[in-house]
Amino acid sequence: MYAQAKDLRSLVGSEVEMRGWIASKRASGGVAFLTLRDGSGFAQLVCERGVLPEPEFEAAKMAFVETPALVAGRVALPEGRDRPELKASSIRLLPSEQGFPIGRKEHGPEFLMDQRHLWLRSPRQAACLRIRSSLEFACAEFLHREGFHRFDSPLITPTACEGTTELFELDYFGSPAYLSQSGQLYAEAGIAALGKVYTLGPCFRAEASNTRRHLTEFWGVEPEMAWVGAEENIAFQERFIRAVLAKVADEAAEDLAFVGRDPAALRFDARPFPVMLYDEALAMLGRSGRELAWGEDLGVEDEEELTKSFDRPFFIYKYPVACRAFYIEPDPADPRLALSSDCLMHGGFGEVITGGQRASDCAFLRGRIEEHGLRLADFEWYLDLRRFGSVLHSGFGMGIERMLRWICGIHHIREAIPFARTPSRCRP
Repeated sequence: MYAQAKDLRSLVGSEVEMRGWIASKRASGGVAFLTLRDGSGFAQLVCERGVLPEPEFEAAKMAFVETPALVAGRVALPEGRDRPELKASSIRLLPSEQGFPIGRKEHGPEFLMDQRHLWLRSPRQAACLRIRSSLEFACAEFLHREGFHRFDSPLITPTACEGTTELFELDYFGSPAYLSQSGQLYAEAGIAALGKVYTLGPCFRAEASNTRRHLTEFWGVEPEMAWVGAEENIAFQERFIRAVLAKVADEAAEDLAFVGRDPAALRFDARPFPVMLYDEALAMLGRSGRELAWGEDLGVEDEEELTKSFDRPFFIYKYPVACRAFYIEPDPADPRLALSSDCLMHGGFGEVITGGQRASDCAFLRGRIEEHGLRLADFEWYLDLRRFGSVLHSGFGMGIERMLRWICGIHHIREAIPFARTPSRCRP
């Protein structure tokens, strides 16, 4: 039977076949030890002269790193060891060239990003991507269980969702169109049909931001809910985060430990996530020596400073309307403030979720579109959602890469996605 590296512990004593790539090798006399990488993890192969046919043993001794291999043998657990190995009885190697460019020596980040198509095979990078897969599945599973319907929004759009300066424009058969900044506006159309929906897919922002937190192409999960206000939305976000991180902790415990992250750090006790007002955040920053004028949005350094005071995710609520998107509902008690929040991850990582209550009044929304310098004609379809059956509704968006960066303790967000797109990088 075929086996994967992650399953060998339960197969001690069994005859199995494995397939993968040679990650490393060492040979001494009549024994060659090969490390096989198969996508689920790593397994040690023990190749002995006299057990393997001589041509196969010589081929194993001479195998290049990254050579594909098909191996059969018996799974054994050596005395005093906690990891099983495969004692090979046959091995077949497929063609592969010598000179794999990524070696054991130290490489700079630009070299590694140029070789990203090969760097993905390294143990840490592969572990982070398995955790990413678990994270995306956990998001979809939780939302499905909560009665949400997946709603696939278009990636080519005629309108902006946020600011027009962050759009990638393209020629759509002679007319201008744009790569989508978010699936939110289309998801708002979905809630009148389905009640609760979410999108999960790529988003594009033409921001010239060369920071460790920004990408020009990233993935986001964006739930939208009818009949839900801003504070109920915040409470749902807390439940979402708790459930998703607990699922990842269970499913990816071994990979988390490999990247140096205790799975227990992804679980939180029953104390609720703190919710602080924007004004309180400014006061806290002022006490730490960071003075911001009222109405300014928080920068990366501001967010990171605030996270030092918390041991769990927390929310900043009621930002000034001036620094929120056009579609956010103002606070009825103080129209200067928006019913909008950010969720920040503690430990110096900053914002991972932005959410809020959506404006439901057509006349108000029309005015906000004009204030933001957007063309009303481009948003007539969106205004229809307010003309015909508008209700209280809210939603949020979580960046997959930003959350993965916190989960894995990744310094730069470019390692949180298989192939990063930044203002200075569009290949490989």
